[in-house]
Amino acid sequence: MNTSHPLDPLSAEEQAKIVAQARANWNLNSNHLIAFLQLNEPSKKQLENPATLDREARVTIWDREKSLVSEGIITTDGKVKSYKIIEGAKAPISVTESANALALVRKDAKVIKALSDRGITDINKVHMETWPIGAQIPKHLDDGRRLIWTPMWYQPNPNDNFYAHPINGLHAIVDLDQGQVISLEDNPGIPIPVTPGPYRESQTGADLKLKELMIHQPEGASFTVNGWKIDWERWAFRIGFDQREGLVIHDVRFNDGGNWRKIAHRLSIAELVIPYGDPAQGAYRKNAFDTGEFGLGNFTNSLTLGCDCLGEIYYLDVAVTDGDGKVRTIQNAICMHEEDFGILWKHVDVDGHTEVRRGRRFVASSIVTVNNYEYGYFWYFYQDGSIEFEAKLTGIVLTLADKPGADHPSATELEPGLWAPYHQHILCARLDLDIDGTENTLVEVESFAHPQGEKNPYGGAYETREEVFRNEQAAQRLVNPLTSRFWKIINPKKKNHVGQSVGYKLIAGHTTYPLALEDSILGKRAGFMYKHLWATPNSELERYPAGDFPFQHEGGDGLPRWTKADRNIEDTDIVLWHVFGTNHIPRTEDWPVMPVERTGFHLKPSGFFSRSPGIDVAPSEPVDPNCEC
Repeated sequence: MNTSHPLDPLSAEEQAKIVAQARANWNLNSNHLIAFLQLNEPSKKQLENPATLDREARVTIWDREKSLVSEGIITTDGKVKSYKIIEGAKAPISVTESANALALVRKDAKVIKALSDRGITDINKVHMETWPIGAQIPKHLDDGRRLIWTPMWYQPNPNDNFYAHPINGLHAIVDLDQGQVISLEDNPGIPIPVTPGPYRESQTGADLKLKELMIHQPEGASFTVNGWKIDWERWAFRIGFDQREGLVIHDVRFNDGGNWRKIAHRLSIAELVIPYGDPAQGAYRKNAFDTGEFGLGNFTNSLTLGCDCLGEIYYLDVAVTDGDGKVRTIQNAICMHEEDFGILWKHVDVDGHTEVRRGRRFVASSIVTVNNYEYGYFWYFYQDGSIEFEAKLTGIVLTLADKPGADHPSATELEPGLWAPYHQHILCARLDLDIDGTENTLVEVESFAHPQGEKNPYGGAYETREEVFRNEQAAQRLVNPLTSRFWKIINPKKKNHVGQSVGYKLIAGHTTYPLALEDSILGKRAGFMYKHLWATPNSELERYPAGDFPFQHEGGDGLPRWTKADRNIEDTDIVLWHVFGTNHIPRTEDWPVMPVERTGFHLKPSGFFSRSPGIDVAPSEPVDPNCEC
């Protein structure tokens, strides 16, 4: 009997069985790559009877010989539920393909000569990366092939920071399926920057040390883990993991006076795109869809206690399947712990009586490394009933070479001749909220002031106005700090004690707006990024805002295409899509390793509870017996 919950991530053993069964059922051979192997998540209706459900996988396959994508649904015991060809699609880059492509480039005679012309005779001292070429393909190569390109950097010594030494204008273009270097872009003339960028402890000394900070819970952590189910304080939810999206949160509930109330069905970051804004030859193509073109989950770190996570930690391992069908386990991929979060609430009465409660939050996190950048995904649950997502961006900024002091208006000079292009990090959250059920409605709330007069006699009064969005087109919105705009998802059929519809509000955090023109190649491919909010009726087939297959896609797929139907989103099961991110104008202080930059959003109860959920939190024991908490 299968004891796994239907939403549990596929285990390594399950994935290995599925690969073998897929090969047998669909006659797969060495020409077939496993592009993605994902849990085929049951629908909400199916989850009403979980004991009857099969464990299913969605297997995405790339046929290199026929240049075809196919997808099938197969159970862990080998039963084929469906199989279809997806015309016009191209599979993402697999880890296996990246490694094979780089091996080809390192052996290519033209590459070796071009490096030799620059004084580099040892190919082992050159670092190369594989990047999607997007739709920005040289016309003479644009014949439907599946291509990547390889920027290069020089690494004089094994431990040197190679990003300090970009090799300007040298890029190989590789046909992934034919296994051939088909073009070499070689624009010499700019010397390789020579100033090193050391960052390792052995190189910098790293001797600025504070006294040890310890987090110790003598009685253990306050949360319990049962498989992938987490219970903490009054929260209950499930941790998930997807090869494409990485960390996922399922089935979020809150115990309100003994009543387990549903808040969300599924929360994830469905896409991450990084538009580079520098027209220089080594930067303009760098517009990677890290989720859809690479599979973010493939690059999940194994986390380390005391470094990545601190405190009473519980880790979860995950498994991913590479393009060649081999399954690998990533240990300590997801970190869970509690954090002190300062004051939850406090009040001092006129008689001096003090009531104060310290706040705490539960943290579920993972970190991925995609080439030069690290992305930390952090989901926070708070005692006041709120949920926060925070992305922490760090790593090493992408670099290119130009003449020292050059007129280079779209990049920052970090060291003489070493430049970091301007770029943005734009994320899209898919928020399948179920506020006390699935019959939900989206409302926009803005604050405004009447002109001074009868409704505003003293000039300081203001009100709020609400707009209910009934269809998809109306719900395409931008943030507006001038009106303190936020959005609520409410359940009109459920009222609180004062007759208001119960709800949660989405509050945008630090964010940006895309600077790539909408009719540009990237703008067409990432059309979702031009609105901060979208809303769609829930569909299991609509999971990714740029579409299922963004690799070399010319654009128009995903949210822009789906919402043309202008479907009803009132009093129904809806999904919110929140777009947010950062505009990174690199600083010299971002070198050699970038301090963490943060972006994210909040989900806060708005009429959901009859009073503050934090009022029941017990006071802490004061360290000073003469003080009261």
